[in-house]
Amino acid sequence: MAIKLVREREPGPGTLGKPELYALAIGQVIGAGVITLVVPAIKMTGYSAWLAYFAAIIMGFFMILPTVFVSSTVRLGGGNYSMLAGLAGPNISGIYAFMYLTQCLSLSLFGSSAAAYLGDIIPALSSHGARIVIGAALLTFFYVINLMGIDVMASAQKLMTWLLIAALLLFTIFGLAKMKLPIFDFSDPEFLTQGWGINFSDGQISGGFVGAMLLFVYSTQGYYMTTAYGGSSKNAKRDVPTLCVLYVGVAMAGVGSTTLAEYGESTTLVVAAQNLFPTVLFYFFIIGGPIMALLSTLNSSFAYNSITIGTACDDGWLPKTFGKKNAKGGRVWILTYMYIIGMIPILFGLSITTITNMVQLIGAGYAFLNFKAYISLPKLYPDAWAKSKYHVPNGLYYFLCCVSLAGFCVTLWKSCLSM
Repeated sequence: MAIKLVREREPGPGTLGKPELYALAIGQVIGAGVITLVVPAIKMTGYSAWLAYFAAIIMGFFMILPTVFVSSTVRLGGGNYSMLAGLAGPNISGIYAFMYLTQCLSLSLFGSSAAAYLGDIIPALSSHGARIVIGAALLTFFYVINLMGIDVMASAQKLMTWLLIAALLLFTIFGLAKMKLPIFDFSDPEFLTQGWGINFSDGQISGGFVGAMLLFVYSTQGYYMTTAYGGSSKNAKRDVPTLCVLYVGVAMAGVGSTTLAEYGESTTLVVAAQNLFPTVLFYFFIIGGPIMALLSTLNSSFAYNSITIGTACDDGWLPKTFGKKNAKGGRVWILTYMYIIGMIPILFGLSITTITNMVQLIGAGYAFLNFKAYISLPKLYPDAWAKSKYHVPNGLYYFLCCVSLAGFCVTLWKSCLSM
């Protein structure tokens, strides 16, 4: 169950280059976060929502930073599972393998969110039954796409990601050009509507700058999932994309162009987009922005989860027949399992908030397993670590590992309160 290191085994060149990996990374992160959390955060902290997103990006970067060091040192064929198997030992990787089977619930989040956006702009699709049908149809479509192999999946991801980036840049440019609110005035009473800290209501986080930051941080950590494609990449050490800062621009545009009164009861960017765009561009933004963001995340989540679970099957923690591949390289039974688990919350109509909190709570629990792997890297693979592209002194590295763990402990606490 040893990790596959470049220095131990030189695998043949993969098929995924920088454009494919960049598209997968962007799609993994820009989904439920930047699209569905901006307006709720505005209602939590006012004009400072853009600054809260910037702070969340910094916090999220330090939370995933140890994974950057690990992935620049070793080649990970199965993402986080491979890291745990090679650095923390087989028992911990086995625990992770079984825990990760619950992560497939996140697939329902993206299908449900896309259905909600379509329902907001097309009244005929706003009923509960219609949203179930749309969510189920989208889940089915990307299930089939991933059965066709990683190359087909990555090609679809590139197309969706370029549309997504174009739509979000368009929203940012129009929003900043039509900005009418003093979002950079720290003295304005609307800049911090609930203070710098955290406000609670009925024992749950309800507002405040830090509260909004902790809400945003959920959407800033997904880039570490790109390490799962190490076995399929052309250059596994150099092609891991870095953190994107589109979020802040979108948040500024959303905050500065539309007042809280105009948002009303809405929790999406539809109201802001209607204020900013003529009809044709409005529909381009809705399809290219929110819809592509959610669908690209759904697509890449199928891919990442199947690779992670499949590696656990190859190592014997889960039945090898469960990890069986078809002629295109798709993990048939794993993808089918993920499809069924992702469909259950959609069919039962669970809310987006409930699904998000469940997934975030489970994900934060992984941090304790990861910490064991992180601190083992310099000792277990000293030569590879010394030659790492991002090598730092061991003392600094261990300190950054502790900072990462502390960040996840905070999000674990936040998730418990949110539940």
